[in-house]
Amino acid sequence: MKKITLGLIAIVGFIAISSCGGDQKKGTDTPQPLNISVYLDLSDRLIRSDITPDQTYRDTAIVNYLVDYFKNQTLGPSILKSENKMKVFFYPTPADTEICTLANGLSVDIGEKNGVDKRKALEEMKSVFQNNLSRIYEETLNQKKWVGCDIWDFFSNKKVDNLCIKNGARNILVILTDGYIFAENNKIKQGTAYSYILPQTLAVDGSSLIDRRNGELKGKGLEVLMLEINPYQPSHRDKMVNVLENWFSAMGVERFVVAETDANLTNTQTIIKNFLNN
Repeated sequence: MKKITLGLIAIVGFIAISSCGGDQKKGTDTPQPLNISVYLDLSDRLIRSDITPDQTYRDTAIVNYLVDYFKNQTLGPSILKSENKMKVFFYPTPADTEICTLANGLSVDIGEKNGVDKRKALEEMKSVFQNNLSRIYEETLNQKKWVGCDIWDFFSNKKVDNLCIKNGARNILVILTDGYIFAENNKIKQGTAYSYILPQTLAVDGSSLIDRRNGELKGKGLEVLMLEINPYQPSHRDKMVNVLENWFSAMGVERFVVAETDANLTNTQTIIKNFLNN
């Protein structure tokens, strides 16, 4: 009986110690801050007649879905300690003063706010983003100045490092573009490698995007979701996706998804949900 009693005491003691250790670990667990960046392509993709519903509607719906996700992840008991951040931006920055002013309102940094201001910012976030985006797209469509969107330069010259990567955070970059990477003032060609993607370059055997990062983004914790891929020619879809995926991989981005989307916005939301939750 004595041996059995000593054995039971030892087991109970071990369980008690393990339980205390587990509670302590759980108590020190803090959620990783979210750092969500949404890069919108204000190019002539906005006037493509083969896109239904139109691109303005689709882009706005995606941003609204991301705003809802951000709010749901921020609200709750830990809101006072939250350092979650979300912004919508354009590159290059539009020259129009009104668009720039509206774009400045497309950013919410919960970590910079105190007390009740955190909840207030979340409550106003969706209406502010919706209003500002609608006005930006309306102004862009009125101006019809299609200089392109320099996604290649954004990565190649390390703008992405400064604007979308924060130490200790989950850095998520969502890019909305049709896949035709092009900027009027930044056209570089090196053999069959380019700083842009156009129907002509996709038709070239072995064509690719120039990689200037040589794996530098590896280990920086950047996650990239590129949506709204829509080549003019369906036969170019696989080539376009392959060129973009090879580019992200060569730069060292360790987690990325390049996805063609369709008129069914529920399908698009499913892609986003799967990316955010995995």
